[in-house]
Amino acid sequence: MPIIKRQYLALVSPWVLAAAFSLLAIIISVFAINNYRRDKALMTDILLEKGVTLIRFVASSARSSIFSGLRGGRDIDDIWPRNVQRVLEHASEHPGVKILALVNSKGEILADSLPAAREVQVSKQTQDFLAALDDDTTDTRTFSFRISKDKNNSVFQVAAFFSPIGKRFLNQLRSVPPALNARGGMGNVMMKHHLSSPQWRQKIEVLNREKYVILVELDMKQFSERLQRQKLEIIILSIVLFLVGFGGWLSILTLQGLKGSQSRLRRVEAFRDILISSLPVGLIATDTRGGIILYNRYSQKLTGISEQEALGGDPNVFNAMPDIHAAFKTSGIPQKELYQKEIQLGNDSGVNHTVQLSRLAIIDSDDTFVGTLLMMQDLSQVKKLEKDLRRSERLAALGKMAAGVAHELRNPLSSIKGLALVLQSKFSGENHDRKTAAILVQEVERLNRSISELLDYARPQSLQKVDVDLQKLLDKGVSLLCIDAEAAGVHMVTDFPEVFPMIQADEDKLNQVFLNLFLNGIQAMESGGTLTVRTVKTDKSIKVIVSDTGSGIEPDNLGRVFDPYFTTKPEGTGLGMAMSAKIVEEHGGVITIESEVNKGTSVIVEILI
Repeated sequence: MPIIKRQYLALVSPWVLAAAFSLLAIIISVFAINNYRRDKALMTDILLEKGVTLIRFVASSARSSIFSGLRGGRDIDDIWPRNVQRVLEHASEHPGVKILALVNSKGEILADSLPAAREVQVSKQTQDFLAALDDDTTDTRTFSFRISKDKNNSVFQVAAFFSPIGKRFLNQLRSVPPALNARGGMGNVMMKHHLSSPQWRQKIEVLNREKYVILVELDMKQFSERLQRQKLEIIILSIVLFLVGFGGWLSILTLQGLKGSQSRLRRVEAFRDILISSLPVGLIATDTRGGIILYNRYSQKLTGISEQEALGGDPNVFNAMPDIHAAFKTSGIPQKELYQKEIQLGNDSGVNHTVQLSRLAIIDSDDTFVGTLLMMQDLSQVKKLEKDLRRSERLAALGKMAAGVAHELRNPLSSIKGLALVLQSKFSGENHDRKTAAILVQEVERLNRSISELLDYARPQSLQKVDVDLQKLLDKGVSLLCIDAEAAGVHMVTDFPEVFPMIQADEDKLNQVFLNLFLNGIQAMESGGTLTVRTVKTDKSIKVIVSDTGSGIEPDNLGRVFDPYFTTKPEGTGLGMAMSAKIVEEHGGVITIESEVNKGTSVIVEILI
């Protein structure tokens, strides 16, 4: 059976197949039984017709012989038993006749077709059968039959009452007057002589009252063999049906098992496809001829080549990517050693990804090379994390050093400030020396403020977290700087599309961060512009995006914005963005910058909900 037909058959309910088979079995059984019954009825009719014909033949022949004897003047007692015996012997010559017998009401056999083997009495079963004949008739037109068993085979028995004289002849005798017309010749003269004898008429009356039976036994061997063949055929047909049903049942179980296996296999294949497609690793597999047979979704994301273009093709589709194409140069040769290389891939947005290529040979259980697998892992996040870790380590070391230096500088600065104040007090009026001493005090105080800021940056922050309404916090910061923005020709715009839930944060620290970002954006637009503050909610965080239309940040300086003491402002200390980044990180958030020269800068603060 073709595989497609098996698959369609596997979809059929086993109950439907079982019902169809049961219906077929019932139909075949009914036809077989009806055929057996029809053949049995036909054989019974044939045997009955044969038995009836023989009985009628015996009856008519015996009566003719008896009537002829009476015409010859013979005594009735001497005529009819012998005549019936001869007729029985003659009729038994027909094929299939086992025995013909004349039996009286007591079951005694008076004459039969086998005088040499004649038995005196019929069997008990046969006598019961004969006793069940209709007592109201003595005519051979009424028959009874049965099937009996003898020692060797089944026999078909047909029986009917027999009157030696017959009703017709008896009625004639009763209607003949004593003075019989002698126009019938010599026979009629003899009949006239007998009929005139009361004794002779009495013998006929007594003979007529006795109920004799003609019994025919026919051999059923031929018909029994045919019926046995019918039974054998029914048995064989039943066995075949059983075997077919059993085989069908096994087939159904097999098909159901196949269906279940196919269903499980499809689920495993679907899960495998989903798993491969969902892996954050690019997978490209080729067969022994170099054809691409596996190309997942992440590979499409990294290379920009669609699955339709890659599947079924060869590595030449990566001609524009020399490193990937080179990794497949020896893909047709088994390479059991792992091949690894870091490359740079750019996507459609112009963003470069650091990707690690890993190539290995696919070897089956027989140690046969069956293909090549190329894995592409995006290391951009790893590289960023490594960069952030190095930055954090550098800043931590710098903070510790700055804290130590600041601590050592504060004592001398206090002494210098004290001496400067003493020196200032010794000069009166507004002379040059007093002004010089005042400048010295001011510079010492400015240096002390810088040292305090440095210590604040290096010292771990203690956050006082409370429920904070972020939208109100941003509105407050915008309202505080709106006057400064108007003075600088900057238009401040807010875009808060939805109400956010309360967050757990240090309100003062976050206010410091956003004021610093707003102020930096205003200062970046020397010729005026627009400062936009908008919020975006994601599943797990709230993003606050502060965008300006200023001069932007040079690409070389973009990675140094959060470094302490890095600034492009003449009067800046370079700790504002560093402190903002530290505060956001202590809240479990992330701060990032996107900038284009002469187009503007966007600072994104992402705070977890």
